[in-house]
Amino acid sequence: MTNTTTAIPTDTGTGAGAGAGSGVASVVTAARVRVTDNPVRVGAPVVQLAHGEPRVQLIREDGAVRAIEVTCGCGEKIRIRCDYT
Repeated sequence: MTNTTTAIPTDTGTGAGAGAGSGVASVVTAARVRVTDNPVRVGAPVVQLAHGEPRVQLIREDGAVRAIEVTCGCGEKIRIRCDYT
């Protein structure tokens, strides 16, 4: 069994300057970190919403495909318009 030590920022406030979600790297100072032997998940939680297989439907007009509609297993839809110009 491997023993891993994880550093966890103790202050998750946004504060001034660069921070989480800003797209800019930042440094967490030692004063804002506590050390633990417990594993920590970093990032947004993984959510699985799909309840079935995705479906693809071609939308035709005058014999030509004008759009492609993709329906996720969770019901969300996206339509991709086809332009042949």
